Amino acid sequence: MPRLLFGKEKSFFFEFTRNKLISLFFIFGIFLFTSSLWSLPTYKEVKSQYIPSDIQVFDRSGELIQRYRIRNDYRSEEWTEYNQLPKYLIDSIIHAEDKRFFEHTGIDSNALVSSFLGNLMGSSLRGGSTITMQLVSLLDPELKSSVSKRKTFFQKFKQIQRATDLEESWTKEEIFTAYINLIYFRGELKGISSASKGLFRKSPEALTPNETYLLAALIRSPQSPIEKVIKRVCLLKKERDGISDCDSISQLVRESLFRNLDYPQYPSFVPLYTKSVLDFSKEKEKNNLQLDTSLSLNFQRKVEEILKRNVKTLADKNVKDGAVIVIENRTGQVLVYVPNIGEESSVSKLDLIRSKRQVGSTLKPFVYAENFQENKLTPDSILSDSPVGIPVYQGIYRPLNYDKSYKGNVTVRESLASSLNIPAIRALSFLDINEFVLVLEKLGITGLRYPEFYGPSLALGTADITLLELTNAYRTLANGGMYSEIKFNRSEEVKGSKRVFSPKASYLVSEILADREARSLGFGWDNFLSTSYYTSVKTGTSQDMRDNWCIGYSEMFTVGVWVGNPTGSPMLDVSGITGAAPVWRETMDLFHESLSSKLNPPEEENSSDLDFISSKGNRIEKRAATRILTPVNGSIFALDPDIPLGHQKILFTFSSYDVSYSYYLNDEKIGSAGGPHLWEPKKGEYRLQVKDRDGKVLSLSLFEVR
Repeated sequence: MPRLLFGKEKSFFFEFTRNKLISLFFIFGIFLFTSSLWSLPTYKEVKSQYIPSDIQVFDRSGELIQRYRIRNDYRSEEWTEYNQLPKYLIDSIIHAEDKRFFEHTGIDSNALVSSFLGNLMGSSLRGGSTITMQLVSLLDPELKSSVSKRKTFFQKFKQIQRATDLEESWTKEEIFTAYINLIYFRGELKGISSASKGLFRKSPEALTPNETYLLAALIRSPQSPIEKVIKRVCLLKKERDGISDCDSISQLVRESLFRNLDYPQYPSFVPLYTKSVLDFSKEKEKNNLQLDTSLSLNFQRKVEEILKRNVKTLADKNVKDGAVIVIENRTGQVLVYVPNIGEESSVSKLDLIRSKRQVGSTLKPFVYAENFQENKLTPDSILSDSPVGIPVYQGIYRPLNYDKSYKGNVTVRESLASSLNIPAIRALSFLDINEFVLVLEKLGITGLRYPEFYGPSLALGTADITLLELTNAYRTLANGGMYSEIKFNRSEEVKGSKRVFSPKASYLVSEILADREARSLGFGWDNFLSTSYYTSVKTGTSQDMRDNWCIGYSEMFTVGVWVGNPTGSPMLDVSGITGAAPVWRETMDLFHESLSSKLNPPEEENSSDLDFISSKGNRIEKRAATRILTPVNGSIFALDPDIPLGHQKILFTFSSYDVSYSYYLNDEKIGSAGGPHLWEPKKGEYRLQVKDRDGKVLSLSLFEVR
């Protein structure tokens, strides 16, 4: 049995051992320095390479709207600086881990010798590690793999040398800050901010002394059993405060460690939108810790309320859910993204904007656009709306109109505006269906099957397409036939531009979809599709009323709406006019009312929600629609001999009334364009113009009276 040392003998032995060990450490340090040089990182480099587990998502006005987790191997918050930490948190951790931290230069020789002597008797070396030594083990790849293992002598010497190097380059505050952000406290909680929020649901600045004792006690062994943690915290409190209060400590420890450490994300307004942003982002954008998106939270909340309210009114029609997306035409920026009705949805975690559904009649505009493109039809071409049987591989296909009636010979204008099925199928028969499927793919519609799978029913929208794809396809028509990709960020760069339709073909389709008179054949005059400003719009209903759509655009915005049931169960007597159209109309009105208010804003008003309106200096340019709505260009009117001439009128309407505008007929001023104008018709050819106060022509429409 070894002889026990007392008094001077013990002191001499301890001092002798310490000096010898320091000499050995120095010799080994020289050896390690010459054999394996370490590229010492700076504090700024370590901080810049730090990646939180959540990214921050901001809307177009700079408001934080979402924290979204992208790392599943740990949970961490943003980097916490030294001046954000309470003093008693710093003191507690230093007392527990490295009492002489602010005095030593990376190595606490007294603690190291004690640890070495303890090692000779079979205990761990870890007790001699300073905070600086622990930090270099986290920073150096050669030492990182041994953080949770017992170190060899060579690893320990290397750790000491690294710690000395670090102390010469970094300040004590920087060392402590990096340490407190990189260590694990419990489970997946990495760094002081995540530990504070995970265990106590608060930020580090709000921690109490007892809570800091618990955090300090967890550092040495984060996964220790609760009873062992309680003992450590009680001992630390007694050493720090001179108070033994294990009952309250026990309660605090149990409540904190039994709590679900996967704390809720806040804020969390648009998680599904954020997932779409990341899915569509390039690899370099996914590595950003901050996403500056094009979304407007202000409009997002308002449209969410519009959708919820309208879906509730259709509850007795077996309508359970819906989705809305709003895209700015010029840039393709997504302004509103409502993937479902929220918490009340049975599929609140399902993105219905990106779910493929049967689109019904909403494909008809593209059938006619391609016919216009190939000069096979014009708006005045006649199509037969009569019973037809089309041979297909399964037998005879006999399509019907929505109301199961037939209109006889109708123009293309009436067929498209009133969404007649049989004329649309006849129009598709004029095209190569393989080429038409390629046109849909050019519009960004993916996942289509081979053309023969659909057959003539493709004209009626039997393909499965997402609301996101369909809305952007309509935006192509709004942009004169130019397709470009949807954008989720605020960059002005337009991506993936390509021409799909000619400006003429796009204009003809847009004009028909805006023609209230032609639409009245199928929908009547008074419905949700008729706006006081220029819009082109189309509704659609899938087979058995499983899906209901309304997609349309103004000069500035394209709005897409879907309502129905995620399960696919049919709705009860719900058409596009009664289902999705009210949501579309309210959403479109919301944007255009806000647009009007931004055209002449009060000086103190913040226009950040509509910063997509181009501006020059302090003047906001008007980008609202300026178009003659009636008479539609190319219209032909016939005088009725049975009606007295004084009682026959033609209505002139303009998309943006203004008292400074005027109507000119064949270059003669006939009245103010501050509202609708009734004109008594006379035989002849006419050129109707709307001019501003400077005489600039805002819109032109040619028509004839016979």
